Amino acid sequence: MAEGVAGARTKTTFVRVHGAELSAQALHEAEKLSDDPVAPSLGLPIRKAIRLASEIGGAIDGLRVSPHDRTQARQDAVELHGFSEQAATLAEGL
Repeated sequence: MAEGVAGARTKTTFVRVHGAELSAQALHEAEKLSDDPVAPSLGLPIRKAIRLASEIGGAIDGLRVSPHDRTQARQDAVELHGFSEQAATLAEGL
């Protein structure tokens, strides 16, 4: 979605509606991870996952606020790709 905004290929309505869904889902996952009891050995990875989900939700919210800011969208795309790599690394370690 961020790449679509950066390339002016995504409509404002799509960014706002779909972005709201994606952001809400990321934050919901963070809440679930925060609420569920975990084994002590998983404490650090779970805290990292909670932080990561919150950051993803925040980056998506940034797109929703300024769906015409192509420069910010390029930065958000890079940041979201980085979050994706972090999530993959975190999942591999579990």
